[in-house]
Amino acid sequence: MAGVDLGGTKVLAGLADLQGRVLATVEEPTEHGAGAPVLKQIPRMVLSLLKRHHDRGPLHKAVIGIPSAVSPSTGLASLSPHLAVPADQPLAALLARSLPCPVVVENDVNLAAFAEATLGKGRNLGSLAFIAFGTGVGMGLVIGGRLFRGHHGRAGELGLLPLGADPHRTAPRARAGLFEDQVDSPAVRSLYGDGRWPVSEIFAHAAKGDAEASGVIETLARSASVGIASVQTIFDPALIVLGGGIGSRKEFVDAVTRHMSALLPFAARIEATGIGREAGMVGALMLGLSELSTFEAIGEQEIAQ
Repeated sequence: MAGVDLGGTKVLAGLADLQGRVLATVEEPTEHGAGAPVLKQIPRMVLSLLKRHHDRGPLHKAVIGIPSAVSPSTGLASLSPHLAVPADQPLAALLARSLPCPVVVENDVNLAAFAEATLGKGRNLGSLAFIAFGTGVGMGLVIGGRLFRGHHGRAGELGLLPLGADPHRTAPRARAGLFEDQVDSPAVRSLYGDGRWPVSEIFAHAAKGDAEASGVIETLARSASVGIASVQTIFDPALIVLGGGIGSRKEFVDAVTRHMSALLPFAARIEATGIGREAGMVGALMLGLSELSTFEAIGEQEIAQ
């Protein structure tokens, strides 16, 4: 089983056996340029891992995580502008031409949610929402052990929540989405100093007692709590896990939890992810194994009948 997390700056690929043990991983900077070289890079990375472990048997499936919603019916995705690949052809079909197995393409935050639900803090819980705050904002939902994607694959496009005093007027001018515009990295940077400090530095300054930086984190958490409260009231998950470069920080989680108490008449369970930066790749492996097990179980039932 192969799992790949495709991002705008890096590609992380892993290989696992059918028991879910990760055999090897490889990471490379994402190849950009004319002709979408990343379409050759991903198969090359997967095949290099397979070559190193050829004694483990054939490759059953490859699951690729991408920063986009993926239509369950067409397989088409509107990728990030940082990933120039064809938008009029299913990415899975393009990659399958160079790999000796079926290929599945899935939203990267969905895969992180699946990793958290199967191996992380959501293990043995009936439902989980994973919300990533970082360069942007996204969400994955796992209900009853299965990903909830929505009819068009857009479930979890949290950044588009029409929040604000006059969303009908402001939405057409949104940079990324009305909610995302309040909580993504550019929004955080704009609140501090000259607007050019990296988010990691702002958090570091807050930890050293910088009052302005601490105020930025409070403002960010207050804005984020509105979107998170919306998720809690609509889906009522057993657990909300926050991840990403911003969401996984304890001080952010603590501040969000504090601001949530003013919005809802009940407590919501919110925790930071414990899996880390490999969550997308691990989730890809786990989803592939889950789908393979389901397929084999159906086949055994058909034979029995």
